[in-house]
Amino acid sequence: MAKTKFYAMKGPNRDKIVDNWPECERLVKGVPGIRYKSFATREEAEAWMRGEEPEVKNGIRIYVDGSFTPTFAKAGWSFVVTEGDKELARGFGITAFDAESRNIDGEVMASYQAMKWLDANDKTGTICHDYEGIARWARGEWKAKSSIATQYVNAIKPYLHRVSFEKVAAHTGVKWNELADELAKTAITRAKDAHEAAKNGAKVEKILSAAEKASEKYED
Repeated sequence: MAKTKFYAMKGPNRDKIVDNWPECERLVKGVPGIRYKSFATREEAEAWMRGEEPEVKNGIRIYVDGSFTPTFAKAGWSFVVTEGDKELARGFGITAFDAESRNIDGEVMASYQAMKWLDANDKTGTICHDYEGIARWARGEWKAKSSIATQYVNAIKPYLHRVSFEKVAAHTGVKWNELADELAKTAITRAKDAHEAAKNGAKVEKILSAAEKASEKYED
């Protein structure tokens, strides 16, 4: 039987705690300025409603996320390294190849990059993810059938001794998870801007080249 979660909401004319996501989603969708967050117990939810922050977990925790937009072929990825309630490092970028599974490509790349960071810094930590496959593929609980899943499983083998995994609910007000989401989207925006600039630069070069050739011909 699935464990009950409690969803607390704070916002204009709407402070409430419910015990299921569909009801929470119905109450917060389209409401400007509302904040919401999930908790394991009602007591934790009530404490958050009173403005009390939950105790920060010890150890290194790395929040990972991926992003995708239909107007760009590659997925964005990001990770944010934290200890206590302080940020230690961050990284973000886009996938090397076109995304075959939309944002999932970004999710697994973020996890892989997070493990590489731990290894490069000779540390261990917990990867906090919102896509379930991050942990299930890594632990062999899901069979890697797709190309991206197979690549992920093979790439992370040297780093698995450094990590544990923890699933966090997406878009529920977890500060570092929200930051990872924002950075993954930023990676796509910057890549799209750079791509457009490169295209425009190529057009300018082509025009200048044609003008130079025309000038040479005229001078002859």
